[in-house]
Amino acid sequence: MTSTDKPVALVTGASTGIGRATARLLASSGYRVFATVRTPEAEASMRQEGAVEVVRLDVGDEAAVTRTVHEVLDRAGRVDALVNNAGYALVGATEDLTRDRLRRQFEVNVFGAMQLCREVLPSMRARRSGRIVNVSSLAGRVSIPMMGAYCASKFAVEALTDAMRVEAKPFGVGVSLVEPGPVVTEFQRNALKASGDILTSESVYRSVYRAYLDGGFDLGRGATAERVARVIRRALTARRPRSRYRVRFVDSVATGFIQITPRAAMDWVLARWMAIDSVG
Repeated sequence: MTSTDKPVALVTGASTGIGRATARLLASSGYRVFATVRTPEAEASMRQEGAVEVVRLDVGDEAAVTRTVHEVLDRAGRVDALVNNAGYALVGATEDLTRDRLRRQFEVNVFGAMQLCREVLPSMRARRSGRIVNVSSLAGRVSIPMMGAYCASKFAVEALTDAMRVEAKPFGVGVSLVEPGPVVTEFQRNALKASGDILTSESVYRSVYRAYLDGGFDLGRGATAERVARVIRRALTARRPRSRYRVRFVDSVATGFIQITPRAAMDWVLARWMAIDSVG
């Protein structure tokens, strides 16, 4: 199969973790993959592998998103599959998050992802085919303390994706969400790094922050990035894609438990788990 015969996939946030595993898997599955990364180091590392075509992109940069999609369309002629994976998490109590920090969280996790959808949808509609997978999280179903900004961004992605799925269906475009639970990647370490000034501040929540910095954000029992990538591929290739995909059975159980548990009970559990009931 020549490169012009292969379906074309655009995968964002492919520097590490889920995005990188997805780019590799789709390339090995017969896709021509354009993988976006944000740093020169990640670009060099991906290029060494040679399996995908690497594009530098900060999804929080509106002009750069437009340029990237136009570049892919110019080089490949189409985009058959878009995987919106790029994103990061802020850790911090709502009181400690400035407007600029919240704005950046949404610029990357929400506005960038939705702009990528907007940029690829016209060509998908014209061909009356295409698949979009937006990588959300169980954090898009329940908000937890100290991660309100990240959860809010994933709630927004879920709501927008639900609307887009119905809007795009008459044109032959399938839109799905993948909702991983904990995943063993650099995500947690990157979240702590991005939130360093918050976590080391003289906040009233500093005892909770100290627990995070001492290893309380370790999610080592989560799924692997490769397992999530296989679920993303299933969503892209299913004859009748579902609206939502979860990675592990325990994730589905957790979602069901959350839905039937009274809010007051969930608040009590979360406050005890995060040791917030000892603050103040």
